[in-house]
Amino acid sequence: MNPSTFKFTAIATLLLGSGTAFAENIIDDHIVVSGSRFEQKLKDVTGSVTVITEQDIERQLAVDLQTMFKYDSSIATTGSGAGAQTLTVRGVGGNRVVFIKDGRRTNDGYAGGGGYLVGRNYFDVAGVKQVEVAKGAASSLYGSDALGGIVVITTKDPSDYLKDNNSYVKMALGYQGQSNQIAADITGAKDLGDFAVSAVYSHRDSEEVQNYDENLPGYDAKSDALIVKFEQQLDEKRTLKYTLDYFNQTTEQVITPAVQETDEDDTSWSLALDYHSEVATVAFDKWYGQVSYSSYEQQSDAISGAISGASTYTDYNDYRFEQNILGLKAVFNKGLKGETTDHEVVYGIDIDLYDTTRPRFKTRILADGTVDFTDQKQKAFPGADTSLIGAYVQDSISFNNSAWSVIAGVRYDYYTLEAKSDELYADAQLDDITESAFSPKLGVIYQVDDNLSWYGQYVRGFKIPPHDQAYQSHGVEPFYQILPNADLDPESSDSFELGLRYASSDISVNLSAFYAAFDDFIETAVVGVEPTYIPNVNKTLYQYQNISETQISGVEAGIAMYVAENILLEANVAYVDGENKETDQPLTSISPLNGSILLSTELGNINWTAALRLAKSQSDVVLDANDDKTTQGHGYGVVDLYANYEWQAWQLNVGVLNLLDKEYVPFELIAGQSQSADFSQYTQPGRNFSARVSYQF
Repeated sequence: MNPSTFKFTAIATLLLGSGTAFAENIIDDHIVVSGSRFEQKLKDVTGSVTVITEQDIERQLAVDLQTMFKYDSSIATTGSGAGAQTLTVRGVGGNRVVFIKDGRRTNDGYAGGGGYLVGRNYFDVAGVKQVEVAKGAASSLYGSDALGGIVVITTKDPSDYLKDNNSYVKMALGYQGQSNQIAADITGAKDLGDFAVSAVYSHRDSEEVQNYDENLPGYDAKSDALIVKFEQQLDEKRTLKYTLDYFNQTTEQVITPAVQETDEDDTSWSLALDYHSEVATVAFDKWYGQVSYSSYEQQSDAISGAISGASTYTDYNDYRFEQNILGLKAVFNKGLKGETTDHEVVYGIDIDLYDTTRPRFKTRILADGTVDFTDQKQKAFPGADTSLIGAYVQDSISFNNSAWSVIAGVRYDYYTLEAKSDELYADAQLDDITESAFSPKLGVIYQVDDNLSWYGQYVRGFKIPPHDQAYQSHGVEPFYQILPNADLDPESSDSFELGLRYASSDISVNLSAFYAAFDDFIETAVVGVEPTYIPNVNKTLYQYQNISETQISGVEAGIAMYVAENILLEANVAYVDGENKETDQPLTSISPLNGSILLSTELGNINWTAALRLAKSQSDVVLDANDDKTTQGHGYGVVDLYANYEWQAWQLNVGVLNLLDKEYVPFELIAGQSQSADFSQYTQPGRNFSARVSYQF
């Protein structure tokens, strides 16, 4: 794409003003929970929130994180298909973003190589009601890890399906061309008087997501997901809800039979009991409590043939990551009316207890069939017990006869991190970590009129040192060793945002500017070099340390408007700048200037959407060891086309992705690499087709 053309398009989009999530705002405001942990209108939230609805997921044929957020310019994803996927919000990602599903924290991820975070994307979109992404720090309500934002996934309850009916059944079949995925799901709900029940089952068969030339190693994947919910109406004001959430995915890759093979099995399940009460007392008008238990296990079995000196052998690796979380939560809401002010107070407590292990075993068989060793324990990091306890309060204050409102809150968190006893790490320094933190928030909204409002907010964020970084203790002799560091301090941030919202019957505009300063970012550092028994070869000692001070700032703009009676325009653009203040180098997690434009119209019974995704090359890039610029990537524009047809109880969704068969590489996948590197493996799929048909009765 011609650079001047891109600049013109981006500037025009900015002047117009964020993506598909705002289409429904023209008619009605979204209801979100990320801003106060109780339902409220999006317009009453200080800060930017992206909302992906069930309708967005269906019409854009989304099947995972990567396909769900492709039209939001402020959110970047790496990874695809059944592999590890990582979400980055305004340049901050990984475990610095909290995932909440139906009120409970999901499992941590761990670094899996290539910048990917393993273990975060394992959920199915079937049954999802809404996904919210609150951008920027959210520790004042959600505690540790909400440094870069939160992702709140809400699945549908029996009452969402039934509404005024006694029963509900929906069946769907789908195909996604990017990974040759074939999907089938069935949803059912039934009103049983004082009880209501719903169940969603989904099965998917897929392959790897290929690059443009389709020459990447292949794999086969299968997944099964089940969500079962029971709602019990105790009386008009009290409800109990029981939830079972299960997901399993297996992948199988064979590069060379019996020499290079990998089988992975990822399983997560959770049980939750939720209690909702609107029985008012002096202390609260309504409250919500939850007890949950979640379990996640990844098992990776790999066969790897190798030659070391004169010896030829085959390793059989059994690598696992296991994490169990016991969660207890209580959230209270109280409305207070005074002569000059009204208060909406939210307060509560969170307790999350993590039990994490990382068992790794290796069996080696020599070429002559001799067993060299069996189930030898391998180092990575020892298991750890983590306790997170937080209490918070937030007050939304509106002033009578005034256009001003104020949101003020604070949260106190106490946490402990204790390494499990393991003889494999007997020589490592694995001290316990105990810390606490206060996370304040102050926000204001000025309602100019019924349509226009301004907002601003300050939020303090923090993140505890993760177990895999504090207790990392392994290496490859005699080349390198990673040392544990129990003296790590929490990462922290101070975030500021100013924004404008305008919404009427035919147009919605959003504009925001933000700045965040991060302290004590945890990164690897070289702490020593030792000679080895190999001439001219030294052993390098690494350790995770608090070494980085970082600043990130940017602007985002979006619009949704009817440009004609039945033509809806949606557009968004985001510009982000980030710098490591200690090295004066730009951050590799920052996306270049990018945006999207969508045009939707209805012709007969078919709703059509044409979507254009745009990205510029990155102008500010990190320097390599020779002080040369790393790759800046290339700008690109990609066109997608969707159609939605509804007839009686039938619904058909089809899409052609990358309609013009463009070969392109997202900068996020190659940031920090040499300009001379071969990026063909990072190219995205060419033209592909997806479809979904459903029937409801």
